Amino acid sequence: MTAADKIIETAEGEIGYLEKRSNAGLYDKTANAGSGNYTKYWAEIAPEYQAQPWCAAFVTWCMVQAVGRDETERLLRHYPYVYCPALAARHRQYDEPRRGAIVIFYRGGTFTHTGIVTEAGGGRFTSIEGNTSGGSTIIENGGAVCKKSYYTKDLPGTKFIYPDYSESEELSMTQYEELKAADAAKSEIINKMGAEIAELKAALKQPMVYNYIDENMPEWARGAVQWCVDNGVILGTGDGLGLDDKDLKWCTIIFRLYNSSERAV
Repeated sequence: MTAADKIIETAEGEIGYLEKRSNAGLYDKTANAGSGNYTKYWAEIAPEYQAQPWCAAFVTWCMVQAVGRDETERLLRHYPYVYCPALAARHRQYDEPRRGAIVIFYRGGTFTHTGIVTEAGGGRFTSIEGNTSGGSTIIENGGAVCKKSYYTKDLPGTKFIYPDYSESEELSMTQYEELKAADAAKSEIINKMGAEIAELKAALKQPMVYNYIDENMPEWARGAVQWCVDNGVILGTGDGLGLDDKDLKWCTIIFRLYNSSERAV
């Protein structure tokens, strides 16, 4: 399997990934979908750019996953690739697409969007792009990873970069599968940690329960709660009073109303 094949296979595995509205659920393809430009690609490639358009970060991420960071830097001639004109400035630009090329789409006088070419021929090409949406037009700030197809003649100014894959070190199929398995294990650990954090956050949102009139109960409520207990307003159970913050407020209101009415008489 060539380096280009590995990069394309990695990109194909990301089709359907949706950008997130926040940093939550970065490693789930569809969870927390939104328009905030938060992605796992930024998180791993350049976290300081999180929440920015991410089409170039997606290309960089796929290459790193497939051939490693050092080889990615050699192929791109800089690192990280996060800005389309920067790639164009470092490479010879070609008019014709071919499998494994990096397409840099041209619009409004500059290069605005990018992707990985998976197929080419017959005057058209197919590419996998991040930060786009479906259809056959250039979408430079969409919300997903999509596979798209274009007629080259319909994209004036669009160019193709041919990374020098000839020097890329070839991995055996066994080595490649081991790397994929290691990456899958890493993603599983990250997803598990994310689930545990979500559970902890949910637990922290549970209301405080006060079973006894002690230092754990707010001082402002203790006298009112004691009055309610003494006068049979609340009885509690064998496990304690079982009061939450709302109950404390009601005890205080009842206590104040009763005592104010007594003073009025």
